[in-house]
Amino acid sequence: MFGGNVRRVLAGAAAAAVVVLSGAACSGQDADTKEAKKGAAVPYDELRALAFRDGEVPNVHDTPVQEPSPRMSEPTAPPVSNASCGTVLAAVNGAGAPTVVRQVFNWKDDLWGGSSTLASYDGDGARQAFARLRSSLTTCASYDGVTAEGPYTTELTATAAPRVGDEALAFRTATPTKDGLVLHREHVVVRTGGITATFTKVEAVGDARFPRQLIRRQVERLEEAQGR
Repeated sequence: MFGGNVRRVLAGAAAAAVVVLSGAACSGQDADTKEAKKGAAVPYDELRALAFRDGEVPNVHDTPVQEPSPRMSEPTAPPVSNASCGTVLAAVNGAGAPTVVRQVFNWKDDLWGGSSTLASYDGDGARQAFARLRSSLTTCASYDGVTAEGPYTTELTATAAPRVGDEALAFRTATPTKDGLVLHREHVVVRTGGITATFTKVEAVGDARFPRQLIRRQVERLEEAQGR
């Protein structure tokens, strides 16, 4: 939750590869396989390929992609004080999704940067996760928690979301730190089909805002990959 953690997260990982999705017709056996997999979560390598690669995002040093550790998929440890806020954090982290891919955006002249989390679910899991998020945002206004750097308090405010995907929600958080800063985060969560995408921008001065054009480009990739 604090500046040190953010700076450590922004320390590199391998960049994403690009995969060309084939539109060729399937054989009868391929069609049977496709039908068997219908409703299943997208495999990790395929979801990773839908993230941005270096050179595709303007004004960044790099765009590392990370496979989250099991601990990263948990909302917090120990849980935050407000159970509904814990549900919000779980949705943002893609907790419970079989496949999760995180990407970090190291913008030039921007100490804090941002990130995205793509989470692919089985069956109706994405819709259910989004419904839980929508409900929890109505009762989550603030929460207390603990990190390795000590206790913290975060205030949360729901905001207007961009009109993208099947449904979208947005909210902001403000977390004072021990060194006198207030970390402001914007979270935009979008569902398209069986995948959710969370976009997070961090700032210590002024309002944080994740680039809307980048959100639209990522959502378009997810839609195309799902044949939408």
